[in-house]
Amino acid sequence: MAQETGTRKRNMEYRARKIMDAALELFCEKGIDETSVEEIAAKAGVGSATVYRYFETKAELAIQCGVSYWKQVAGRCLDMSGRDGYADMNGMGQLECIMGGMLSIFEHETGFLKYLQEFDVFVRRYGINVERLREYEECIMSLKPPVIAALSKGKADGSMAFEWSAEEVCYSLAHSVFGLMKKLAWNGDLLKLDKADGGLLQVRITIALLLRGLKT
Repeated sequence: MAQETGTRKRNMEYRARKIMDAALELFCEKGIDETSVEEIAAKAGVGSATVYRYFETKAELAIQCGVSYWKQVAGRCLDMSGRDGYADMNGMGQLECIMGGMLSIFEHETGFLKYLQEFDVFVRRYGINVERLREYEECIMSLKPPVIAALSKGKADGSMAFEWSAEEVCYSLAHSVFGLMKKLAWNGDLLKLDKADGGLLQVRITIALLLRGLKT
């Protein structure tokens, strides 16, 4: 019985993962609004009823895709726990590493940034309740502790100087960098300056100026 239960659970997890992978690919390619549950089901090789069996609504599926995408990208680009020498760096050095991870997202995870922007628009358009976004918000907030720790360490060791709280600075840094990166990933090619290396240069300059403003 236990073996049957375990097999059933693995099959369910596999099917849910397959649906999410199909949805995420279509959401990134066409947009959340423009993608139907029927299209997701067809791409995943299941029926529409199966999609609804695992995800009550398309909004719920979009939220879970966002959560999964955040965890994947954060694990690749923003996890500093295994970086050699990170713990021994001063606060500014640690913050520079984190900002380097954000820059890496812009360089290698454009689809992720487009999805974030698409998801923000979708959430606002349909007024999705904040309670339903709690898990998604927790993923975003996972960046907060290491940034605040770096800022606090920098202020204590003298590598940074700022008059606000570490939390206030953290929010400003995240909004400034992610806001610019999402904008450039979403529609940056509208302007010649924003294309290819031009967009990357804008992000580099923004990060450099933000860090310079915190240095003593």
